[in-house]
Amino acid sequence: MTKKKEKSAEIRHLDAIDRQILNILCDNAREKLTKIARTVQLSADSTKKRIEKLEKDGVIDKYTIQPNPRIYGIPMGVHVYIKLKNINMEKYNELIKDMMKNTRVIDLMAMIGNYDLYIVFLAKDQDEFEKMKLEVREKFGSIIGSWDETIVSKLYKLEVFKF
Repeated sequence: MTKKKEKSAEIRHLDAIDRQILNILCDNAREKLTKIARTVQLSADSTKKRIEKLEKDGVIDKYTIQPNPRIYGIPMGVHVYIKLKNINMEKYNELIKDMMKNTRVIDLMAMIGNYDLYIVFLAKDQDEFEKMKLEVREKFGSIIGSWDETIVSKLYKLEVFKF
C-alpha cells in the first residue's frame, strides 16, 4: 500500500461499521477479509471497498507487525526524556536524523512541556544502553540540557487504539 497524502482540512466521519473494521484490523492486521465481512455483516466485496476507502482517505496509514524484542535478545526498554538547550535548527535536525536512523530507537517524539524530546531505546543490557547513551551525549552534548531515563520493568499495554 502506498502512503496517501494527509487531508489536514478534512475530518473523515467513521460510521459504526468502519469502527468495527478498524478494531478488527487493529487486533490483527492479517485477519481474513471473509471473517471481517462476516463479523460486520457485509459482503466480502463491500468490506473490501470500505477498507480500500479507509486506506485512500488516510484513516489506515499502514499495516505493521509488533515484534517482541525480548524473544530475540533485546529485553531492555529505556525511555529517555530530553530537555534541549542552546539549540539551532541545524543541530536539532541532525539529532532527529541520527535518532531516526538508529535501529535501537523505536519511538521518537517531540514534546511540549517539561521536555523537548521523548526517545525509547532498546538494548540487550545496561552496558549496551550506557554505550548508546554516551555516543548520543558526546555527539549532541552541546544541545542536551537534561537527560532523564526510566527502564520499563513490565509492559501491560502497547499501541492498542480502539474506535
